[in-house]
Amino acid sequence: MEQGTTFTIKKTLLMHLMDTAGIGLFVASLAYLILNWSSIPAKVPTYFGFLGDENRFGPKWELFLLPLITLSIGAVLQFLETHPEWHNSPIGTVDLNLERIIQQSILMLSFIRNMSFLLFALILWETIHIAQGNGAKLEGIIWIVLAFIIILPTIMTVISSIKEVEKD
Repeated sequence: MEQGTTFTIKKTLLMHLMDTAGIGLFVASLAYLILNWSSIPAKVPTYFGFLGDENRFGPKWELFLLPLITLSIGAVLQFLETHPEWHNSPIGTVDLNLERIIQQSILMLSFIRNMSFLLFALILWETIHIAQGNGAKLEGIIWIVLAFIIILPTIMTVISSIKEVEKD
């Protein structure tokens, strides 16, 4: 796509629902951290191995890095979502399917952004839970969510592309 080409793509109901859920998860995880701050010990697990074992401990202020990372990822993906002309699309502006491709790309970015909110909220909750002396509860769920973030946008794009080909 050529630089300078602009598109105005309206968000779908699904995208609005995902945005509401994603922002809600971000706010809820930040509130959970703040509300539990006094009961969190001075040293908290900050790095986990593949099997969920704590490999590094750090000061509890490092827990604020998770919401900061989440906010940074969300801001970058939101910027890309609102500027589809910056997407790395190999399709030229003359392509008749360009609007559909841009819509799919925006939906994928929205999904990844909001699933990232979910993933970081789960990691923050689990880290606080472990730091307070409770056992790990979500170790398997976190891996499932991560796989979901990677696999589902790909499946959604393939299905959408197949439906478009069948229309033609």
